[in-house]
Amino acid sequence: MPELPEATTSGKLPRLFVATQPDSCRIVKTIQADATQAEMSAHPAGSRASNGHVYVLESSSKALRGCTNAQTPLYPPLYSTTQKEPPVPISMHGLVLVDAETHPRNVLLKFLDNKGRVYWCQIQLLKHTVSQIFNKCDWEEAICVVDSASRGFKVGIAFEFKDHVLAFLTLDLLVQFYWSEDRTQMPAQQPDVYLEFPRFLDDLVAWITQRRTIQSNRAGNAMTLVRATTEIFAGAGVYTISELWHMAGLSPNLTEAEVFDSPSRTARLCAAFYHFGKEAHTTLWPLVQRFLQDYVICVRPEHRLLYSERLHVWGKDRSYVTERFHDLMTRFEAACADRSTGDVWIREFTPSDGPFDVFEPDLVRHALEHEQLNLGSLIFGSELWTTLHASAHLPVACLADENALSRFFRTTPIPGNMSPSWLDPSAYSYLFHLDSKASRARHPRTHLYRASNADIWSVIPAYPDNSAPIFRPRPSRSSTSTKSKSKLSLASAPEVTPMLEGDAETREKALLTYKIRYTQEFTVGPLDYCGIARRIKGRGQDIIFYCKGDPRALKFYHRRLALAEVTAKLKVRGEEKQGLSPKVLAGVEKKVARIPAAALTATSNKENVEGDKPNPKKRRSADRGLALSGLVLSPRKRRRLSS
Repeated sequence: MPELPEATTSGKLPRLFVATQPDSCRIVKTIQADATQAEMSAHPAGSRASNGHVYVLESSSKALRGCTNAQTPLYPPLYSTTQKEPPVPISMHGLVLVDAETHPRNVLLKFLDNKGRVYWCQIQLLKHTVSQIFNKCDWEEAICVVDSASRGFKVGIAFEFKDHVLAFLTLDLLVQFYWSEDRTQMPAQQPDVYLEFPRFLDDLVAWITQRRTIQSNRAGNAMTLVRATTEIFAGAGVYTISELWHMAGLSPNLTEAEVFDSPSRTARLCAAFYHFGKEAHTTLWPLVQRFLQDYVICVRPEHRLLYSERLHVWGKDRSYVTERFHDLMTRFEAACADRSTGDVWIREFTPSDGPFDVFEPDLVRHALEHEQLNLGSLIFGSELWTTLHASAHLPVACLADENALSRFFRTTPIPGNMSPSWLDPSAYSYLFHLDSKASRARHPRTHLYRASNADIWSVIPAYPDNSAPIFRPRPSRSSTSTKSKSKLSLASAPEVTPMLEGDAETREKALLTYKIRYTQEFTVGPLDYCGIARRIKGRGQDIIFYCKGDPRALKFYHRRLALAEVTAKLKVRGEEKQGLSPKVLAGVEKKVARIPAAALTATSNKENVEGDKPNPKKRRSADRGLALSGLVLSPRKRRRLSS
């Protein structure tokens, strides 16, 4: 499922289109889509829809998309007609795309029709979905010519304009649409943590309060809970959660109560989410813009790994960390190892040996530099934060702690056997590292864990299986400033499912480098999704495939791509030296033969004849070039050298 970074870039692309194209070039001419299997059968034989090609939706369309029990119309209901009425082309309504909003899980498009009505379309990115904007030539000569089963992606919805087509491309048509004249009535009401940080904290406090009053012991895994709570942590999916936990300095098998009963741990998680969101909005989009061909994101194979360089732990063999982080991690590992072979022990805090959380402030720097809403005093405690704030020369405004989360914990009891921060004050004599190279001082190996059918990557180890969280009785509904004194005993400790660590082979195959080099799987990030155009090196310039089977490319290049796919499978099995068998080669040729003929050739020269290899480079006489340009060459006289 697209997470906050992918959803943000999918919204910024149509916003770029709105900002750079005049109104006359943003009027919707048609709405197009791919048909589902059931819809293909319902369309007349020989029609574009029945053949698996993109087709134009009529106003009488009854196509539905989304989750099985809550599907919504694909065609805008405001302009729909019945089967008995004559269809009305969408172009008759003068629908102009006037804005696009980013959202952690959706893209929202704002239209204005010729009656002055505002109409919103929310595209909910349920599964593997990305936005692309093609020019009409590439759309009609490539995307529309190749059927949905062959092109590598399906068209969830596409808006045709004068010269371009805005399309939302998906692997399996798992995408949902909501149409409304009122933005406030759209389902996408969750705040973006970066754009609406105060509102995010308000919602979080309300959620924590509700959970504390209706749940008994809150002993479920906190990572799993956060990932499932999309109404609060919108856009925090499988890989984002691993990144946030690393940035917040949290062990992967902490329970809900262990995280959200701690002011520091809760604040660190919020700070990590804010930092992650700001990076998606401010530094990720410039990276994506480097790979725009017109408005289409297209990358070479080696570019697919660029996004992974921004990640700390997800799918990484090693993580680069500071010396401070590494020292805290080593001490945490030692503390856990000392207790891992004895009897069951309770994960309570002791001032002498913690165990202390492995937290590096550099990883949440954006949040700690936030002047309007700062969580520094919650993370470190007021006294230590005042010292660290001065050492980093931060503005005085960063000392303020008037926010929803701070107010909540000021009036909420903290268990006596639990630290407010779980941090070792002696590790923080300064706030940020001045040397940019400090962030890569050490590179420990990552751990791959598995919980609730999801991978979890971390360099911070899980607490040992013979540890148990502190028992949490249901808190009183009335707040008090005194610390509660819950009775501690092994019998009262809640049972927790052990955190399972993957073996070496499982871990190897889950690495991003492995998946990109040896499989055809898409991974994470806006540069490695279905629908991203592919660049391959050609003779003199790159060849761009806007989809698999793009009929305008020479079959020579299609064959190259097909051979690369099967060769990658041989490499992963260590059989590349044996070469490709005749059976495999025959399969490649069969696959290439199924590529449709181009409707229009790019040029009329022989280099574009189907099946031909690109012509080898030939030396050309400089005089020939001048002659062809119309210049007349005067004869040169040989000069006799004097003796």
